[in-house]
Amino acid sequence: MKSNVSNLVRDALMLGVLICLSQISVALPTAVPITLQTLAIYLIACLLTPNHAFYTVLCYLIMGAIGLPEFSNFNSGMGALIGPTGGFLFSFPIMALVMSTIITHDRSVKGHILAMIIGTAITYGLGSIYFMYTMKASLLSTLMTCVLPFLLGDALKIAVSCMIAFKLEKIVLKKTVLS
Repeated sequence: MKSNVSNLVRDALMLGVLICLSQISVALPTAVPITLQTLAIYLIACLLTPNHAFYTVLCYLIMGAIGLPEFSNFNSGMGALIGPTGGFLFSFPIMALVMSTIITHDRSVKGHILAMIIGTAITYGLGSIYFMYTMKASLLSTLMTCVLPFLLGDALKIAVSCMIAFKLEKIVLKKTVLS
């Protein structure tokens, strides 16, 4: 029972981190803002098992879908999910699952970085495809709007999340067994 409670508490804490970091955003003149959501998802993938990472991020989407103002700039509801950036939101649970699975098998720095690059590529890919569909945009226009402005920031978020994760993993792995 103690393990279930500690897992639930850890999942809830990481959900809280995701909600809080989602509010830190910089508006761009495009439909896609710069947020710290992906930083939170990187951390979730590092600190939770694949199933826990997936369901924690899925819970975030469900809570936002039913109206809790937790997406960037306190947005919520189905409008946020079906709007131009909805594909990015829908990609987050998949991103968390894939990254956590890779990290579970390779806890090295290279493993973390590789997982985060793959996770970011998943988000760029799914989010961009959805953006192209909803906005009737060309591939070039979509890349200029949804990918290029974010590459440097995402590289920085990957570096920061690796530093934070390695510090926290030592504590988390000492205290509990990631099951």
